[in-house]
Amino acid sequence: MAVSLKEKGYKNVVVFEKSIRVGGKCYDIDYRKTPQAQGADFLEANYFNEDNLIPFLQKYGLDDLVQVPPTDIWATNSASDPGSRLSRAQFTLLAASKLTNSTSTEVNTGFLLRSITEYIKIHKEMFGLYEGDLMQRPTPEVMHRVRGTILDFLKRENLLGMLPIFQTTQTVAGYGHLDETAALYGLIWHNPRLILAMSLAALKEDRAPFSLFSLKNGFEYVWKTLVEKEQIDVRFKTDIVRIKRKQNSLYLETWQDFRAKTEVCNFLVWTPEVSELLRALENPTKEEEDLLGSLTPKIYYAHLIDVEGGIRHSPTTAFMANVLSKEEYAVTWTADTAGLLTPGIKTTDGLAKYNNATGMRTLYALHAPSKHYTSEAFLKRKMRDHLEKGFNVTHVEFLNTIAWPYFPRWTPEQVVEGRHWDVFQMQGRNKMWYAGVSASFDSVRSVVSYNNRLLKQMVPGSLNKHTYDTNKYQGFSHLFMDLQRKANGQTNCQYSCTVGGGCKVQYRGYTLGSCAPNGGACIGTPKYCQDCDKAIKCTFY
Repeated sequence: MAVSLKEKGYKNVVVFEKSIRVGGKCYDIDYRKTPQAQGADFLEANYFNEDNLIPFLQKYGLDDLVQVPPTDIWATNSASDPGSRLSRAQFTLLAASKLTNSTSTEVNTGFLLRSITEYIKIHKEMFGLYEGDLMQRPTPEVMHRVRGTILDFLKRENLLGMLPIFQTTQTVAGYGHLDETAALYGLIWHNPRLILAMSLAALKEDRAPFSLFSLKNGFEYVWKTLVEKEQIDVRFKTDIVRIKRKQNSLYLETWQDFRAKTEVCNFLVWTPEVSELLRALENPTKEEEDLLGSLTPKIYYAHLIDVEGGIRHSPTTAFMANVLSKEEYAVTWTADTAGLLTPGIKTTDGLAKYNNATGMRTLYALHAPSKHYTSEAFLKRKMRDHLEKGFNVTHVEFLNTIAWPYFPRWTPEQVVEGRHWDVFQMQGRNKMWYAGVSASFDSVRSVVSYNNRLLKQMVPGSLNKHTYDTNKYQGFSHLFMDLQRKANGQTNCQYSCTVGGGCKVQYRGYTLGSCAPNGGACIGTPKYCQDCDKAIKCTFY
């Protein structure tokens, strides 16, 4: 935001930073020659959008991306339990099988693909194609359609096939349980580009930009470099204790490096969690109290730990029994950042090499979000017990623990009133702009997109420049149509000859049908494929 304001011609742009570093939840600890994440970690297809992060980073040569595999799954809290160790694809298809009552990979894959294509069509039907992360204010009819929780919406729209995707991209990520979180939050986060990227990644058919990425040097490095290159004026160790709005200016009573100082500014862009704003703001308006004061965050605890021993299962692993249990502080996820950044980690051989390796690993480990703070001693004991008792870790050393106020949210009843857009209508009034996660969604992608939307409000005349480049959606459209064909079984049928002049048909890599030589009988041909003797001619060899 500060860089963009300077580019737009604003003078004397100052950043007041409470801590001793820039980046907020983009927090990395340089350790063992790796930017060990303690906050933001991944990027996906939306980050390539024109209004988002990667095009911005490309201008500075900071777009050093590594394509990474999706999170794999431990279904139970024990590595020794049969069936606990699942790839993302196995987890997704197993969940589909519970809805189809079929063990057929073909049936469950088709069901999943049809659910994905139907979800994307419904999303586009309700919101259309739109710039940025936050869609235009929906009509009353659409608001009624998205009432209630995410689970309510999926049930009403006959989209329960999307459950395993939402469980891994919504709940694992700390964005709430599907039967508690407002449907609109799920629809904002799970736009078609994210759904397509994560679905293709789960099925191991992803390709850039519809894939999952990490920054080679970490997120925090990006912000530190931008501050240095653009010579942004950052006042570290500044605590804003009081904000007073006068006729033409804002007066900020601050403590800067342990000294009291009053700053005067023309307007203020507030990016921290808004409960801090309301504590500092003198005489907030009724709108500010009603809209911002009703947002409630959870507390998300993250550790950085060294572990020795243990059974490996992909660089990033979710513990789904804990993720879905609703137990506060349960261990939900671990990530080995060095493992993610290893060349070839997305290949079968690269992943096998990682899983078979031994020696110390440094893990980014998360607990389930909670309503309250708790002691580090309790959290460390819980983490150690989980890893040692269930996954054969022999030693755990804690290097850092941090508590993030996370994903401030409204209730489903409040969201459906249109509070996202009510806040947007307040923007710029009384010399105040509300940016950051409270006004949008708790992700880098959403904050960057929302900031760019605010900048259009700040710069005279820019709101009238509503250009819409449909060409940049061609890649999405191509993949979406390909996905639709797959859902209808129009691709993935591969035919080959067998010894003796017969033939076989493979569907998505599985041999499911064959024909005997010389016009003999055909058996097992998948529903959406031809008998192989009609597709190819085979002779005895």
